[in-house]
Amino acid sequence: MSERLDLRYRTSAENDNDRANAIFSGAVLVYRSLPAMHDLVDCLREITQREVGLSDPCLAESILKSEEFRHRASSARQIVRENDDVARLYKKVLLEVGVDLSAVFYDHFKLRFQPSDDASKTRYMRDLPAHRDTWGSNIHAQINWWAPVWPVTADRTIGIFPALWNVPVPNVSAEWSYRELIQRLKGDKSTRYPMLPQCLDPPSPNEAEPIVIYPGDIMAFSGAHLHCSMPNQSGLVRVSTETRTVSAHDLLYSRSAKNVDCGASLSHFDWFHHIETGDSLAHHAPGGQTT
Repeated sequence: MSERLDLRYRTSAENDNDRANAIFSGAVLVYRSLPAMHDLVDCLREITQREVGLSDPCLAESILKSEEFRHRASSARQIVRENDDVARLYKKVLLEVGVDLSAVFYDHFKLRFQPSDDASKTRYMRDLPAHRDTWGSNIHAQINWWAPVWPVTADRTIGIFPALWNVPVPNVSAEWSYRELIQRLKGDKSTRYPMLPQCLDPPSPNEAEPIVIYPGDIMAFSGAHLHCSMPNQSGLVRVSTETRTVSAHDLLYSRSAKNVDCGASLSHFDWFHHIETGDSLAHHAPGGQTT
């Protein structure tokens, strides 16, 4: 793959096979101005505005004290994760782009805040360093879905490193343990144990290509892409939404991205549950491999 990102815009649905073939070859797909995505954005905005207490939550850091903003944002995140309307609308979005829901497993439907002020940052609200999601999940058929809830700019969005798509990047995936992370968090919420496997020598965010799409759009890309948060120094909070999916069909037909540098020994199929039944992907994965 060249050093330029293979960014492809879609205005209509496509089947899972075509989507997988594009994404697992390194393409990033942007589905533009979807009616269902606009409905989801409206729902997420309503929840965020209510919980943060502002008509424009992007201004929260200039209006609220950091502790209060962190508390309100945490409440919004938890509500979105458990909200039936959010789940229903996310399913509509996936249907609209052509996803076969009978085969799809997901982790969570998430609301993400990226603060600008260091005082507002927490383990769950911060600039994410360069990483591949597959370093943690060790599932190379994973697809990431990401969308802005309020408009984003190149200095407060997600960034992808296209030049490193097929290039091994030294990392700690072989040593990192999700079980260890959970145990550490139970004992000390402020533990420094990393939330996800990290690079040993992280590339500069300046090497990443920022993705600027609009509310109503949604982006799909391989969990094997090295990506990061573009460092936010704008004075505005970034509010976005995301989820991750794995299709049982992709596992069955061995459709996945190449593993170039993941050293994990276990695959976390149990992170993913059927979008309709809630059944664990661990019950459907080849050989039943899990944590």
